[in-house]
Amino acid sequence: MISAKYEWHELALNQTAASEILTKELGVAPLVAEILCARGYDTIDKARAFLEPSITSFHDPYALFDMQKAVDRIQTAIVNGEKITIYGDYDADGLTSTAIMYETLTQLGANVVYYIPDRFKDGYGPNKDVYERLITEEQTELIVTVDNGVSGFEALEFAKQKGIDVIVTDHHELPPKLPEAYAIIHPRHPAGNYPFGELSGAGVAFKVATALLDEIPQDLLDLATIGTVSDLVSLTGENRALVKFGLLALENTLRPGLLALYELAGIEQQSITADTIGFLIGPRLNAIGRMQHAQSGVELLTTLDDELAEKLAKEAQQLNVERQKLVEEITAQAESQIAKQPETLVNVVAGEGWHEGVLGIVASRLVEKTGRPTLVLNIGANNIAKGSGRSVADFHLFKALDGHRDLLTSFGGHHMACGLSLKADNLDQLRAVLVEEANNQGLDVTKKAPLAIVGQLSATKIDLQLYESLEKLAPFGVDNELPLFEITDFHALGGKAIGKQQEHLRLELQADLSEQKLTALDFGLGSEIPAVLNSLATLKFVAALDKNEWRGQTSVQLMIKDLTTATTNNVPQIQLGRAKKLTTEMFENESTYGFFNPQLAQKIKAHLPAKAQVVIFDGHLEPLQGEELILVDLPQNLAQLEFVLQRVDFKKITAIFYTKKTDFAVPARATFAQVYKTIFKLGKLELPKDLNQVAQGLQMSVAELTLVLKVFFEAGFVTIDNGVLTGVAGAKAHRLEDTKSYQVSDQQKKMADALLYSTDDSLQQWLLGHFS
Repeated sequence: MISAKYEWHELALNQTAASEILTKELGVAPLVAEILCARGYDTIDKARAFLEPSITSFHDPYALFDMQKAVDRIQTAIVNGEKITIYGDYDADGLTSTAIMYETLTQLGANVVYYIPDRFKDGYGPNKDVYERLITEEQTELIVTVDNGVSGFEALEFAKQKGIDVIVTDHHELPPKLPEAYAIIHPRHPAGNYPFGELSGAGVAFKVATALLDEIPQDLLDLATIGTVSDLVSLTGENRALVKFGLLALENTLRPGLLALYELAGIEQQSITADTIGFLIGPRLNAIGRMQHAQSGVELLTTLDDELAEKLAKEAQQLNVERQKLVEEITAQAESQIAKQPETLVNVVAGEGWHEGVLGIVASRLVEKTGRPTLVLNIGANNIAKGSGRSVADFHLFKALDGHRDLLTSFGGHHMACGLSLKADNLDQLRAVLVEEANNQGLDVTKKAPLAIVGQLSATKIDLQLYESLEKLAPFGVDNELPLFEITDFHALGGKAIGKQQEHLRLELQADLSEQKLTALDFGLGSEIPAVLNSLATLKFVAALDKNEWRGQTSVQLMIKDLTTATTNNVPQIQLGRAKKLTTEMFENESTYGFFNPQLAQKIKAHLPAKAQVVIFDGHLEPLQGEELILVDLPQNLAQLEFVLQRVDFKKITAIFYTKKTDFAVPARATFAQVYKTIFKLGKLELPKDLNQVAQGLQMSVAELTLVLKVFFEAGFVTIDNGVLTGVAGAKAHRLEDTKSYQVSDQQKKMADALLYSTDDSLQQWLLGHFS
């Protein structure tokens, strides 16, 4: 049996009056209209603005804070012949940002050069030593940053002391206090009011270019689009308009560097999509900065010399090949390390001679394969381990490490990623700290990442016309995801492994009650392919529609995002023994006893037969099989139980589902409102002394009151200082359902409804449904 990697969440699509109006007035397919409405584009004006961006979709660049000030200073520098240095970044967004600014200033007759920091020597962002060299040795008189600078305090302070103005153009997270720059152009500037805050670094540079040139520079749309898509910013609003027009620009670009990349990457210029950038163009530009100094990346994008463009494109292609090889090699070594380590909630691996430029990619691969936050580090000659970390949605990596800077020599990052260095001798301590923080944050590795699907789609309705209809929603990306469907009404005729390493799966399907044939592809399925081919009769999968052109023939094909299979001949016998009390008779068999609570397992273990087996379901469960599995206690949530059932193969499963807890109810909204009023009426609560009295007065249990107060604390509605709880007057609105405590309680209620309070028939069907 192959389990789905994700938890499928279906978007509730409905034919509504709004969707019918969109279908009639805009001429879109009913399915497209329903998707538009579900995504918030539920009026003609909203839907038309989304589907048909125009020049009015671009906001006035002078709406960006400090734009006029920056333009005036740059124009003064141009008139006075001052030397301007553009300080960029080494990724695709940084390279395109630099190229946009360089071409704009060159066109205006500026005395301009650019500098791309060395990832390995200079690091990210303004570097004081580099600034000193640019100012004192190379006589720079004005610095313009692109895709960086908003956190460059030390370097910007140095420039100020030397009397050199710095104009910062950036889009990254804003620090609590901004550096003292001549001007800071940022779409989310706290003193500004720009209508769209999700521009990339290239997008911000494009806005500066628009202001300087006093028109939308169509010849720079290609570069701005590469940066926008590569940096994974929201493809809505102004970014959608930019990319929509930019893809047309890429199809018609005359840039020798891009044309050379197209040829080497096998890109058909008239068929460029956001995926072309994300999977083919962006990685090649990123490879330059990952493998060497990225200065040549800007030259590749801006040169007019065909021979030089071809040479630089070949270098980028070769660097990308080397990058791919290094990623595969280091990933294999890291996986070997993980296999030898005791399973923990967080992976920490380190090796000597690992190329630092690819460690972030390796960490991402390992997160995808293991479902756990992962840090990958290289141990250098000076015994310093330096590397990158990637996380999962339920683990805030920056918060986990921020309180342990004493272990680190350098550190920076955010929720999902970080860069760090430390003494190699501290690696074991770092691993222990991260596991402790994961426990403190309540990380549950049994919980699958969510996968949003539009809904079910019958294979009988899949054709090129439907594909073309859905393409009206393109370009796809962050916040405008490619529509995914659970495909139904098909018969799997067969399949085979394809690819150099036989790592991809190709399936041949036939729509039920029809002669229509479909091809489905799953890339990177690897070792699971034989199991899928042996279970085609029970195959379920989620896929996107794609177009395949081969030898002059065009057809629609399915790109599988996730799949699951189950074999019907291994469905176990289910015996229900839901009990409020444990007795010795329940533990007389020489069976396998499964526990979700380790403390309960220790208490019961002494009462079991000698040959009985005890298994604790802690999120690290290896596949189990045998005669009988007895589920002794309740899980924390249904996801934990689903995790177990997908990894066991027993002839009989007995469900006792014992728990001491008697009340799983989630307080009603009226209860929350009543408690909220009481808090302000009393003025303060001393915890835990006042809990009993207040609970009695409200006619609720202490446990129920405690939960409500936890939710209020997480929502910012109350504060707790030295055990004294007080209400926060004028607190910002916050959905109670978004707090961790509410979600845990809600999950427990759903678990209790399914496992404790359901009928025997319902529970039996629920359990059987996870084996078939």
